[in-house]
Amino acid sequence: MGAPSGIWRALRQRGRERVAAWARRRHGAEPGPVTISRRRVYILPTGLGLAFGAMVFAMLLAGLNYGNNLALVLTFVLAATGWVAMHRCHHNLAGLVVAPAGTHSPFAGNDATFSFRVASPGPRIDIVASSGAGTPATLSLVDGGSTIATVTLPTRRRGRVHLARLRIETTFPLGLFTAWTWIHVELDCLVYPRPAERADGGPPPAADAGAARDGRARGEEDFASLRAFRDGDAPRRIAWKAFARGGELVVKEYVGSARAPVILDLGAVPGRDIEERLRRLARWIVDAEERGDRYGLRVGTVEIAPGSGPSHRHRCLAPLATHGLPSEAR
Repeated sequence: MGAPSGIWRALRQRGRERVAAWARRRHGAEPGPVTISRRRVYILPTGLGLAFGAMVFAMLLAGLNYGNNLALVLTFVLAATGWVAMHRCHHNLAGLVVAPAGTHSPFAGNDATFSFRVASPGPRIDIVASSGAGTPATLSLVDGGSTIATVTLPTRRRGRVHLARLRIETTFPLGLFTAWTWIHVELDCLVYPRPAERADGGPPPAADAGAARDGRARGEEDFASLRAFRDGDAPRRIAWKAFARGGELVVKEYVGSARAPVILDLGAVPGRDIEERLRRLARWIVDAEERGDRYGLRVGTVEIAPGSGPSHRHRCLAPLATHGLPSEAR
């Protein structure tokens, strides 16, 4: 039993790949919003649909053989139900508009996230979007409108992960048919090096430099005042309680908390090889951001001025993702 089933799975997978390659040649790359027309929606019966069709055919033969009009009426009603379900399944995808809505860069070993905005002029139920390897996203647009679908791809190493196509499918309403289409998005997502464990990352230079230049220990900071939020402020310094009471977004300021900015230099990071040094540098960036320090970066010819905040963290981690990799992997 094992060998025939393995051969069947291999043939099925090969058939899917050939159909997907044919669709890629037919549609080409589609980086922008894509409207799914009726001509690009493919449909086939599911296993349940094949069993349903066999049952209806058997009922038809029995009704004709015995001249049972009630059985024939039931057969025609079931056949009409299957016919309507096929058209509703096909219509559930036709007219959808799918557009890329951004990516979220992970650390190596975590899933890369790709977001898409799915819009519909009318109700659409039980739509499944998948990348082929990661976690699919299921969505419904009961009253039309739009929503965000998020699919993932697993990662193993730093660099870039590529999403060549997005599969959109549905088995609505009865699960008798599967309708699907491919959208050839051709998206890339950066994958950062996984930060070293804190015990292996060595002393973060930002903490030592800041304490030395302040002449104050980290535990000696005293609250001074509140000020308006500015882009780049660390989330941990936001006064969330004041914001929850209906106030404006404000940031806490502390006496003695203005540490001097530090430049994190790859050339000064110890390690056996480049991967270990990049992982340690990633750990220092993450820790500096968590502390709210101002930090910059120097990696080869790349220099980034000191700053803080989520966008600055991404700017510093991005060169680490592709440093030293071949051009085709960048």
